Amino acid sequence: LYARFLAGEGGANWPSRGSNAVPIAFHPNTGLVYTSTWNLPRIQQLAPPKEPVIGANSTGVNNRFPQVEAGDLLGRFVAIDPLTGEKKWEIPLTDFPSSAGMLATGGGLVFTGKLTGEFLGLDEATGETLWQFKTGSSINSTAITYTHNGRQYVTVASGLGGGLANRYAAGKVPTGGSVWTFALMPEN
Repeated sequence: LYARFLAGEGGANWPSRGSNAVPIAFHPNTGLVYTSTWNLPRIQQLAPPKEPVIGANSTGVNNRFPQVEAGDLLGRFVAIDPLTGEKKWEIPLTDFPSSAGMLATGGGLVFTGKLTGEFLGLDEATGETLWQFKTGSSINSTAITYTHNGRQYVTVASGLGGGLANRYAAGKVPTGGSVWTFALMPEN
């Protein structure tokens, strides 16, 4: 939802980024879209006019984010039927919102990550966590999958970074970057 406001006034913009900028996955076999969502507003107020400074960061809008309380619903992992809008499953996120995209595979798994550093393998039909690995820092990226010598691999980057991720997780999640690659179990 968006709010219109005049100079000096303010409003709440839902979701906080204007849209869900996190990459989604569509699985042609299930017909579902898999995504992570944010459930946070951005409180905005038009900034007083000032002389532009070349190279300065200014949109003409002052932004702030509301205080987050323990247990608040900050986002979700969701599977949606894009033809009906029906949610097939959802997993509430109450520790941090997720900046990680979703990756759907042909083996019944959906991969994603959390700002707390867990790389997750979810069941495509139920959303149940079938596998997880603690990477040591946050996951803000989308995993990739590829095949090498007949074996399928999944790779994800880990490391706290980005404006919104830092806003919520800085000081609570270790920093440092790493890249993790996992071999998937071969089909029998």
